[in-house]
Amino acid sequence: MNDFNELRRIPCLRKNIARIESEYEKFRDAEIPELTEELFNSFYATGLRLEYESKYFIRRGALLTSAMMCLIYGKDEHFEALFRMIELILSEKTWALPAHVPEGAPQPERVIDLFSAETGHALTEICFFLSDRIPEALQSRINDEVKKRILEPFLEETFAWESFDNNWAAVCGGAVGMTLLYAFPREFDLAENRIINTLNSYLSGFGADGVSTEGLGYLNYGLWYFTGFADLYMKRRRVNLFDNPKVRSIAMCQQNMILTAGSIISYGDCERNERFSSGLAHYYRNLYGDDIKIAGYEISDGIDSCYRFLPCVRTLMWTDERLAGLKEAAPTESYFADCGWYINRGKKFAFTAKCGNNGVSHNHNDVGCFIIANDEGQLIADFGSGEYTREYFGAQRYKYLQTSSRGHSVPIIDGKYQLAGKEFAGTVIKHDGGVFEMDIAKAYGGAVKSLMRKFTVYDGGVKLVDRFEFEDERPHEITERFVSVIKPEIRGGRVVIGDMTLVCDARASVGCERLKNHAAEDDILYFVDYIAEKRFEITFSL
Repeated sequence: MNDFNELRRIPCLRKNIARIESEYEKFRDAEIPELTEELFNSFYATGLRLEYESKYFIRRGALLTSAMMCLIYGKDEHFEALFRMIELILSEKTWALPAHVPEGAPQPERVIDLFSAETGHALTEICFFLSDRIPEALQSRINDEVKKRILEPFLEETFAWESFDNNWAAVCGGAVGMTLLYAFPREFDLAENRIINTLNSYLSGFGADGVSTEGLGYLNYGLWYFTGFADLYMKRRRVNLFDNPKVRSIAMCQQNMILTAGSIISYGDCERNERFSSGLAHYYRNLYGDDIKIAGYEISDGIDSCYRFLPCVRTLMWTDERLAGLKEAAPTESYFADCGWYINRGKKFAFTAKCGNNGVSHNHNDVGCFIIANDEGQLIADFGSGEYTREYFGAQRYKYLQTSSRGHSVPIIDGKYQLAGKEFAGTVIKHDGGVFEMDIAKAYGGAVKSLMRKFTVYDGGVKLVDRFEFEDERPHEITERFVSVIKPEIRGGRVVIGDMTLVCDARASVGCERLKNHAAEDDILYFVDYIAEKRFEITFSL
């Protein structure tokens, strides 16, 4: 556990501190945007989140970086900037985002969502770390607002996220729990069972294999707040939530989701540019030993796009100099039964495919899809998450290319795509010896009697064989689709994607479609389509 006074003397944290200084100067010199009523209500009119949220997170960035400069350097100018930002945040209409506040809510300040919970935690932890420098009057105001926005609503109401089995339960439950432990320890006694039950709901969303089907970003998001609370809870109340084999398995998940130096498994609403979190890895390595692998040699800077306080502070506190620069190899072949994921890492490339079902948290309809990656990145890709809007999480979700099986490397049958729901699932047949085979017929809702998809991984590439069996004898139109974020080229009658050649007897057509990525930026997804018979074979040669 590193002391704040020692951070500048730790060589492997110099980049972290330089990033904090740079971000602090950016926010110091920028105009802090207002969060107007009109801006707040624009979400209800348009369904677009970015206009309000981009300004909200500028404020959180200014709060985080000024607080960090106070902790690291402690100059008067840093405290002046911190006090100014705290005053602005205390005056916000609500700490929750419009997307999480019902339109017309009579008391929006009492809505506890991810971001209001994080704000309450950040303010109370800042008071804890800097209590001798924050004026009593300001500390009193913080206490009053946290009481009104976090403590009282939580004690007087029940929130839906208390029974969620995803990152919401960990983030909200963990952040509220830490807030109460810091600022209202007596009231924590009243809330303790609910906090622990909420975190148990979070853990229930994982199978014994510890894999998060929400993706690496959401895995680490939830795990940061579970870990932050569990660590503080153990120090304050001497209760060890880490003495749990499932927590140990979850702590191993992020190392399993790394494919190559530049690629991760990006199933579901996961961004392809997510990175390994060294702060979490170092904490759990020191807790559980070398079952926890350091899969990325770089020290994470701890600053994310939402400027969350906890990951930044804990990355600095939990980074272990002895582990800095270490990079350990992941297993060559792995299979995770609860989620139906297969991973095979070779010297030249890595391969993963998934079975599972189409009813997981942050679901995409993608049973049977796969990724092939090398040092260039993902060659056969899973695009990951799109721009978050109201419709993206509503009834229109599977009309988006990012979430539909139309945007994944799975067959299209009679012009129809996979369906959403846990019942639309696959069955794994074989998962070892370089072979991953499954029947994914049920993902199409009864249109197919059997769809046996078999991958064979060898040193030079991956061979895929699909075999279709239908309930009737009538002709069926089968399109085998493979997607990439790298533009395919046709050379000598064959499709080439980066260093990979697609070898197939069928004739290919290449197309693309524009779409929005998670940052709401314009992007392109490329398609390679083959008209297939009831038996289809292709080799991805590297």
